[in-house]
Amino acid sequence: MSYKITFEAFILSAATKAAVEEACRDRRLSRSTVNILDGGLPAALSYYKSNHTPNLILVEEGSADSAMMDQLESLAEVCDPTTKVVVIGQVNDIRLYRTLISAGVSEYLITPVTSRQILETIDSIYSDPSAKQRGKVLAFFGVRGGVGSSTVAYNAAWAISRLGNDDVVVVDADMAFGTAALSFNQDPKQTLGDALSNPERLDASLIERFISRVDDRLGVLAAPAAVRGFTPIEPEAMEKIIELVRGQANFVILDLPHMWLPWVKDVLVQADEAVLVAYPDLANLREAKNLSEYLSEQRGEGSKPKLVLNRVDPSRKTQLTAKDFQDATGLEPLQLIANDRVLFETAANNGQMAGDVNATHKAVESLKALATALGAHAAQGKARNAPVAVGGLVLPESVNRFWQALIKKG
Repeated sequence: MSYKITFEAFILSAATKAAVEEACRDRRLSRSTVNILDGGLPAALSYYKSNHTPNLILVEEGSADSAMMDQLESLAEVCDPTTKVVVIGQVNDIRLYRTLISAGVSEYLITPVTSRQILETIDSIYSDPSAKQRGKVLAFFGVRGGVGSSTVAYNAAWAISRLGNDDVVVVDADMAFGTAALSFNQDPKQTLGDALSNPERLDASLIERFISRVDDRLGVLAAPAAVRGFTPIEPEAMEKIIELVRGQANFVILDLPHMWLPWVKDVLVQADEAVLVAYPDLANLREAKNLSEYLSEQRGEGSKPKLVLNRVDPSRKTQLTAKDFQDATGLEPLQLIANDRVLFETAANNGQMAGDVNATHKAVESLKALATALGAHAAQGKARNAPVAVGGLVLPESVNRFWQALIKKG
């Protein structure tokens, strides 16, 4: 989750300033307007006599508790009623903490503070504990064109939906050349292009109608089938669509096009996980290094991108190794997907996933391991069977078991 707020900090010490600056580089504040000023609480009092207060004020104060309370009372007189205030101080006293909280201060932190403390405080202020849990967003991006990022994304989505009871929606954001509908053997009546044509009218009910159901756990919001006539993607429109889809599933798999556009960069920074897919050669190594450095800086130290190596073939001596990529990027590859053209081409031609063709193949096991590493919740016992479709109708899980039993008897 990222917050779109105005945030101003008034700092006394170099250590606190460094912690605030590091926190502001985190993806959670990537859409926020941040202003860091010196002078602590006295400077804030002077500043807001002639300036509007932001959504969030962080002030550092080094005086005793009585002087601090007098200054905070003066600050309250010029603050907008919706403004939240966080105080950083040196006094470690539970009575002072209770006094500050009862006076309307959102949180009191004791120096020295860390960026993690600051971010956790912002989370506690702006997250809604009563809100319905939103789906986890996994954004897949090929470091170069043709590395198989879409194939990895779709098969990871399939694996997540099969491992347990997680609902998954794939969003094919390659508006010109997306293949999700073909890959999942779907013929959607409406696509992402339709959703983007008038994003203002979108709501949860309408976005659900745009999602084509592969089975009871897996859905696809497909790209347009024709290269002509689609609406260019605006960052705000894509952000709205992602938020709506997050309400429909436990996991949202974003298949991003290999284009360095503003909305693509925004998605990679703001997604819960940014997954870089690379082929093990020198050109991919260079691009993976550049992208990992950029995204690590933009997303923050605690949320670095993930790296997956695709089409790995140890028999090909010209391929680079996982260690080569780890040394260059600082990222240990999350998974190595074995190269098997017959498996993946058969699946693609049949409108299936690799696991539908050969459930025990080494590459399929790697994709299941990738799904688990990305947060899939494995069910107790055996993995869930694929749903049965009768006459084009996807049946509920309980009915699936009945039909599967009949099939086995037959």
